[in-house]
Amino acid sequence: MEDRRHAHFAVGNVAVVERPADLFAVVRHREGVERQAICRACFHVVAMGVAMQACWAFWLGAAASTIVVMDIFEVDMDKSGADHEVRNRRIHKVGVLVCEEVSLASLGLLMDVFRMANHVPGPHRFELTRVSEDGETVRHPDGDLRVDAGVEALPGMDLVVAPSMWTLGPQAVKHHPRMVAALRDLPDSVLVVTMCSGAYLLAASGRLDGRRATTHWLLAEGLQARYPDIQVRPSENLIEQDGLICSGGSLAGVDACLHAVQFLTNRDTARSLAQWLVTDLHRGPQSRFMPVAGGRRHADKEVARLQGQLASRCHESFSLEEMAATIHVSVRTLQRRFLAATGTTPVQYVQAVRIERSKALLESERLPVPEIAALVGYQDRVAFGRLFKKLVGMTPAAYRQQHRLPHAS
Repeated sequence: MEDRRHAHFAVGNVAVVERPADLFAVVRHREGVERQAICRACFHVVAMGVAMQACWAFWLGAAASTIVVMDIFEVDMDKSGADHEVRNRRIHKVGVLVCEEVSLASLGLLMDVFRMANHVPGPHRFELTRVSEDGETVRHPDGDLRVDAGVEALPGMDLVVAPSMWTLGPQAVKHHPRMVAALRDLPDSVLVVTMCSGAYLLAASGRLDGRRATTHWLLAEGLQARYPDIQVRPSENLIEQDGLICSGGSLAGVDACLHAVQFLTNRDTARSLAQWLVTDLHRGPQSRFMPVAGGRRHADKEVARLQGQLASRCHESFSLEEMAATIHVSVRTLQRRFLAATGTTPVQYVQAVRIERSKALLESERLPVPEIAALVGYQDRVAFGRLFKKLVGMTPAAYRQQHRLPHAS
């Protein structure tokens, strides 16, 4: 007599079957992978948070010690008898903003991330819609960009992404008032992601007022000045608050897209996608890429000259009196002029250039951390480590692990 075993399964992430249908399951067991009909289906679906659990009973044509259900789908029969698989996947609609100023690298990157997500096993599918202000082809400097819809399509999306732009944010805001208005009027249920300078469009909509946000660290000061009601955090690589996800530089957009995938599906899907992309699901802060020492682009030539001396001799100790004597002013005048020119105090500047120098040594040399600390003027290894973490956002050892050059000696 044929061995037919009655089996029960509890499987996560299976979409709801709304109507009776011929059901099939893709099962994996020790003999391989095959498609099995769910005969005499006793099918019950129970919602449990984001995931769905399905329990059913069916007869297997062969005994199997270990069975894992990989997917489940309906089959519709046409008149010719051929079956068409209609996968029970949750379709997530993604609207991608496209304008003349868009960075093609940013645009292509985010679209590839979601297209690749469609190949990760699971009950999900991302449907991309490229959106311009008026639904017409975008005249980009590097060639025309075809779009699928205008901004009137955005309220029907599950996710809207504003990629990075080459034009400075304020100019893009001025050129695309309909995009800004559409972002402002989006239902709260729509998730929004900004990449790099794309944050300007969302900021102009007012949606970020009173909330934390980030952008490329070079643009953070300008964003904060233009929109003072936003709590700009330039050191952060990724910030999510109330369904608004902001990322730092252009490549940090990958982090934002992965976060959106996790938000719309589950952590396992996002983790698998990150593995396929050969990246971490959660990376460190943007501060590790930011120069911790202020620049010299200011009009005070004497302060700039002092900055140069402090940077070239950062391993030495300088008192405020010695610094003031270098530019022939009093200590009080030094502190006032230095702060006005650089936005920081002389002591803070020395600390910053020392840490900046130590970052370069950690990247290029195999010297022990205490030796590097001494080379930049710190005999106390603990004090050096504490300051490094404060300014960079991670320990010296962690920074070295992530940033050491392949040829480091």
